[in-house]
Amino acid sequence: MSDTHVTVQVHVLKPSWINYEKNRYRLYMDDCLLTERDWIWDLSTYIEEDIWIDSEPGRTHSLRIEPILQPNSVAQFGLRTLRINGWPKPDLGGELTELSITV
Repeated sequence: MSDTHVTVQVHVLKPSWINYEKNRYRLYMDDCLLTERDWIWDLSTYIEEDIWIDSEPGRTHSLRIEPILQPNSVAQFGLRTLRINGWPKPDLGGELTELSITV
């Protein structure tokens, strides 16, 4: 087992009035809840999540974001700019809700 440092940016994709809603998101590694945060910012702001995991080398993990939305909300969240131990991983274009990570 070795410690692996993972960073990823959480972006909100829409709507433009997102900072007036009271939405949240949950971030999971595999099926383990890492964090739950309120989104109180506008579209131009993102959060960089700083994650440490203890994993066997060569093992693949799933990092996913799950929105917790207010009734009638159309907010969407996405993950971008993944780095593992400081090394950037290819950006697949757009914002994804789930990323595969091999350590």
